[in-house]
Amino acid sequence: MRQFKSTHSYRNYVFLELNLLGIFVQYGSIAIDLQSWINIFLLVHLQNWLTDKSVRDQFLIHCFGEIEVYWNIGTGHLKPELFDYRVVYPESVTWSPSGTYLATTFKKGSIIWGGTTFFSPLMFYDHKLVKLIDISPGEKYLVSYSKFEINGAVLKIFDVETGEVKMVIDRSKFEHAIGGIEAISQVSWPVFRWSGRNDDKYLARIEKNAIYIYETKTFGLIDNEPLKAENVMDFCWSPTDPIITLFVPTDDDEVQPARVSLIQVPSKEELKRKNLNGVRDCKMFWQSNGEYLAVMFNQFNETRDSTYQRFVIFGIKDPGIPIEDFELENNNDMIIAFAWEPKGQRFAVIHALGERRNVSFYSVLKAHNRLQFSKLVTLDVEQAGSLHWSPVGRFIIVAAMKGCGGDLIFYDAAALGTLATENFAAANIEWSPTGGYVAAISDEMDVGRVMIWSFFGVLLCQIPRRKFKQFCWRPRSSSSFSMDEMQAVLEAVNNLDGSLANLNNEDKDVFTLSMEQCQTWEAPEGWDRCWTEISRMMNKNRNAALEELETKEVTLDGQTLVEN
Repeated sequence: MRQFKSTHSYRNYVFLELNLLGIFVQYGSIAIDLQSWINIFLLVHLQNWLTDKSVRDQFLIHCFGEIEVYWNIGTGHLKPELFDYRVVYPESVTWSPSGTYLATTFKKGSIIWGGTTFFSPLMFYDHKLVKLIDISPGEKYLVSYSKFEINGAVLKIFDVETGEVKMVIDRSKFEHAIGGIEAISQVSWPVFRWSGRNDDKYLARIEKNAIYIYETKTFGLIDNEPLKAENVMDFCWSPTDPIITLFVPTDDDEVQPARVSLIQVPSKEELKRKNLNGVRDCKMFWQSNGEYLAVMFNQFNETRDSTYQRFVIFGIKDPGIPIEDFELENNNDMIIAFAWEPKGQRFAVIHALGERRNVSFYSVLKAHNRLQFSKLVTLDVEQAGSLHWSPVGRFIIVAAMKGCGGDLIFYDAAALGTLATENFAAANIEWSPTGGYVAAISDEMDVGRVMIWSFFGVLLCQIPRRKFKQFCWRPRSSSSFSMDEMQAVLEAVNNLDGSLANLNNEDKDVFTLSMEQCQTWEAPEGWDRCWTEISRMMNKNRNAALEELETKEVTLDGQTLVEN
């Protein structure tokens, strides 16, 4: 057993240098055996892109026969910079949840790729005619599905690192499992749903009248039996805790009410239940921190001649898990979209009545262990059909997608002001993981176009491609900072004098773009210009950790090595 220690630390990070590649490891000294040493080296190798000094995002463009990976901003200019290019013909392409791997599917199976400055194949997963794949949140397991393999396995679960098959579900068992799928709404890929935390400890799938919950230590059922729930229609995990939410609709005679239940795993204890009279379907929306759960459903009016849409909202982290009803001011409004602000207390709703379209923003308030909902603002919009929050919160795009007008409204939910309005017939909208950029993607007649804007609505570049198939940002692992720590950083940024004197030229280019573009942009009332520098300041603080480590001491088997 070898001990590695570092005497230099910055906040809660310890810097270890292995073969000139750096990683941050929490909690100080760690004990590493030979295999763990190899695993850490590989992790450093595979996640080296995260050490980019400008903390740039990467994105992938998949065209027929080609895969391109770019830095979203080049060195010394604002155009994307090519990171890797491959001539390859996969059936599908996807990133792993934290962006460590690039996964591709072929007729004979799946391959994951990774590398420092270019991508190399790392592992092959044998599953003929694979159609769909899914990688667990902690990137430990890969699930593949092949509906065409007549006599073979329909579902396989592989260990990502070793390629070992951990679980197999053959066709007969799978067809039995989905025998009632015609009566089960909202059940789609992935068949297995992972618990929200990155420990990959639990996974579950639904069958008729039961939810099968497995633990990954043995890939066996918890307590050797499923969680029984007659007529269960849907379920989902909390994004942060081992809690399952399941929905059971009312029966045909409406004798038994519908119910939404919160189930603790692995104990299977019911933490909370809400009965809903006459409800046959619902949609469930978790807030990203697992603090709230909103359940939307149709409710009959008093005369039962029509229905209206309403919500119940659970305060998951509060004592006793309070449940409050939420309704729009006009019960006749049709709800088109609902979305929680990531890591925040706000939510947005698109609602309509006839030709009128509105977007309303609300904030959740807590008082005496009760939830209250305060309306912040209602916007009148010509067209709107979807809501796209920045992954860091505050900023949102209200979009009328392809076929619905094409308006994109860049909005600041804190200052309650519109930043910009663009028109682009987007088929898809994706925010970069850092929240600094947003891409709108169109696909017309086999010709794709990607438009990339800054978060406040200034167009940075457009990328046309023939035989276009896919665009996706490379994900990042979730932040280890708590909400209190993040709030402290934001308060420190707000206390800055706002001067750009200390910015280097590249940062000035990224955030101010060009004077010609910015002269046409007017900040809404209450807008704090320092917010445009948040990402830069957080990156500057992160880079300070590296600059402090001018001398690194590593103790190896009692011998001290010093590097200057």
